[in-house]
Amino acid sequence: MSETMNQKQKQLVKEHLDLVPRMVRALTRSYSHLSKDEYEELTQTGYLALCHAAVKCNPAKAFAPYAKTAIRNAVYDYWRDSGKRKNAFCSLDALLTTEDGEPYEPLFTLLKGNTSSPEQTMLSQASGIYLEELERTSSNPVRKGIASLRLQQSGYTSAELAAIYGVSPNHVRAWQSKARKQLKQDHELYALLA
Repeated sequence: MSETMNQKQKQLVKEHLDLVPRMVRALTRSYSHLSKDEYEELTQTGYLALCHAAVKCNPAKAFAPYAKTAIRNAVYDYWRDSGKRKNAFCSLDALLTTEDGEPYEPLFTLLKGNTSSPEQTMLSQASGIYLEELERTSSNPVRKGIASLRLQQSGYTSAELAAIYGVSPNHVRAWQSKARKQLKQDHELYALLA
C-alpha cells in the first residue's frame, strides 16, 4: 500500500480488526486440509485488505460491508494466485522420487561425489538414518526442509539445490530454517547437522 493512513482510517481499522479472523474462519470452514501457515497467510492478507479498504472507502457510506467485501475478495485473490503458482511448479516431493517411486537422492550423491573423511562419512550416515525417520513422521514443510538438509549434507549448496528443484535459494533456506527450528529440540541431531 503506497498511501499512508490518517488517524481516522487507523481508527476504522482498529474498530474492525475482528472482521478478519471471522471472515477467514467463515471462508475456510470447509477446508480441513488448511495448514497453520496457510491460515496465517490468509489472515495477513485479510488485514492488509482491511487497511486498504480503510484508505479507499467512501466516508459517507458504512464501512463494515465494504471491508467484508474487500477481505473476501483478497482471500479469493490469494487462493487464485496460489493455485497458479502451484500449477507452475513441481512439488519437492515429486522431485525427490522417480515415476517408479525410487528416490533420486542416491543419484544426486553419485553425481556430487564423496570427498569426506571416514569420520564425516559415519556421522553423515548416522544422521541420515535418523533424518529419514524424522522425515517420514514430520509435516509437509518440515519434510521438505529435512530432505533439502539431507541433500546439503551430501555437499550441495542452497544455490545448487535451488537449481535442482527449480525454486529460488531463499525457498530452500526457508524450508531448511523450518526444519532446523523443529530439529533444534533434538540437541544430538542438531549438533550433527550444525
